[in-house]
Amino acid sequence: MKTYLLQIKTYDYSDETDDEYIEIFNTFERAKSYGLEFLTHELESYCKDINKSIKQALKEYKIDYDFRITEEDIEYAENFKKKLEFEEEIEELLIYEPTHKEFILDYTGEITNICIRYLFNQKETKWRNCVYLKPNDLLPNAGTKFKIGDLVKIVKPNKRMEDCSYNEHPEYSDVYVVRYLPRRIEGQKYLRNTYALSEISDDNYAPGIYTWEFHEEQMAEYDEEIEENSPIDVLRKIIKKEIKVNRETWDNLKYGVISFKDEDKRKSNYYKKVLKLGD
Repeated sequence: MKTYLLQIKTYDYSDETDDEYIEIFNTFERAKSYGLEFLTHELESYCKDINKSIKQALKEYKIDYDFRITEEDIEYAENFKKKLEFEEEIEELLIYEPTHKEFILDYTGEITNICIRYLFNQKETKWRNCVYLKPNDLLPNAGTKFKIGDLVKIVKPNKRMEDCSYNEHPEYSDVYVVRYLPRRIEGQKYLRNTYALSEISDDNYAPGIYTWEFHEEQMAEYDEEIEENSPIDVLRKIIKKEIKVNRETWDNLKYGVISFKDEDKRKSNYYKKVLKLGD
C-alpha cells in the first residue's frame, strides 16, 4: 500500500515567522489538494501584511516555502535489501525502483523536481543515495531534442541550490556545442535528461575547452549565424568528427596549450595547429 506524506514549511522573513504542516494521505491528489490549500492560505496571509503579491514577495525574498509530497510503499521500503555502495554511480542507482519518490512542487502545485531516494539499513549512506529528476525526464522522448554537434544556448539558469544533481555554473557562454547526449544504461528505469555541453574559454588565466552538464529544459537552439572556421565552428566540427584530431592535440586545445585566439603569439597558433589537420 502506498502512502503520501505531505510536508509544507512557510517562512515570513519580515518577522521571522515559520509554519509547518505535515499529514499522511492515501492518494497523491488528496495530498496535493490539502497542501495547496494550506500553502496558499499561509502565503496570502504573509503577503497581506506587506501588501505584495505572492510572486512579488517570493522574488524579493520576503517570504519562502517548501512544498513536497513523498510517495512510499511501506512494505517494499521495509524489505528493500539491495546493498548500494557509497561510491556507486548515479546511473547505477537509476536501475532500481526507489523506496521513496519525493515530489517537490511550486506554490501553484506544479511539480518542479522529483527526488528518487533509496533508503535502506545503512545509516552511513542514508542521505547519499538520492537522485533528482525533472518531470520531463519521465517522458518517452526524453533526451532526443538535441544531437551531438548542435549549437545551443542556456535560457534557464539553475537557481535551486538543493537540486544537487544539477551543476551550478555561475556565468554562461553565448554558445555551447553538444558533446554528449543523455545516457540510459541497460535496464535503467529512469533517465536524467542532462547533456554535456562544451564551451571555449578565452580567460587569460585558464583558457581552453570546458564541459558542463545542463538539463534539457535549460537549453535552446542557438539561432545566430556563426562564422565559418571560427573557434566555435571548429570545436563543433571536431566534436562531430568532421575535423579529426589526435588525443594529444585535443588535450592541448582543452587545456589551452594550443590557443583558440588567433592573435595569441605566445602559444602555438590555433589555425596552424587545428584547421590544417582537416586537409
